[in-house]
Amino acid sequence: MSSSFWSEVKVEVSSSFGEVVADAFQEEGAGGVIYEDPFILSDHPCRDDEYVGTEALATVPGKFGIRAYFPVDDRLGERLNRLKEKLSGILGYSPDFKLTQVQEEDWAEAWKRYFKPEHIGKIVIKPSWEEYYPQTGEEVVELDPGMAFGTGTHPTTRLCILLLQEIAPGRTAMLDIGTGSGILALVGARLGIKQIVATDIDPLAVKVAEANIHRNQLEQLIQVRESDFLHRIGDQKFDLVVANIITNAIIQMIPELDKVLEPSGFFLASGIIDERFGEVKTALESHGFQLLKVLSDEGWVGLLAGKANSGGSE
Repeated sequence: MSSSFWSEVKVEVSSSFGEVVADAFQEEGAGGVIYEDPFILSDHPCRDDEYVGTEALATVPGKFGIRAYFPVDDRLGERLNRLKEKLSGILGYSPDFKLTQVQEEDWAEAWKRYFKPEHIGKIVIKPSWEEYYPQTGEEVVELDPGMAFGTGTHPTTRLCILLLQEIAPGRTAMLDIGTGSGILALVGARLGIKQIVATDIDPLAVKVAEANIHRNQLEQLIQVRESDFLHRIGDQKFDLVVANIITNAIIQMIPELDKVLEPSGFFLASGIIDERFGEVKTALESHGFQLLKVLSDEGWVGLLAGKANSGGSE
């Protein structure tokens, strides 16, 4: 484990701005975003057999806020300046950032307490430090998310994995945009796709994805590239493009999909909040796609689409 440092950036905002502020942090390449919600216990009441101790109560924040994490490097100041300008336009005032330096191993070790094997259909996401003995028919992906996250526990990732299990059989080449920890590329390989390109704009995510691919001995099937959306892909085309990223980025990407997607290929996307699903649907239909399947989970939407003129069948 490296001893590099990260900057924790905290901003307190109205909860109504939570989603858009988190999106702004992610667009600047945050390695992780955490919501601090003072109403978390009232929103999720305990069952009769559960007890919340004084130690847990002490961690409940007093005000709603967002915490995000950025590597401490020569780009940090520029990122924070852009964020302050962007959030000023969203909030109507200049936000106050509270900055704290965090050592990477401290944060990564803390997350290990909460990351346990996750079952999603026949896929099992197993932390690299946990013992697990697969049952018949299960496909195991071993993962250490590091600071890039992508553990399979977030609803957007679960939706993608469920849809991948439906569409992956018969696919030969997959492009995973915004790969993070590499989880969706790894699942695609476990489901039989033999040629996968995984991209991410964040060099840290690229390193974490490469380590996880090596951990699963799938280097022959998956290539990882540092890339912004559809850049640095070349002339290669894929019969499946997967994007688990923010809504704005998905909408921005749709007009460019023909550059990388085979005419009879499929587009699988998640990271879409319920309120903006209509925008994504309109963008897809205006560029010749039809929706084939839509799933939702905890306010998030995942979808599978194909070109309308290709017959729309799997």
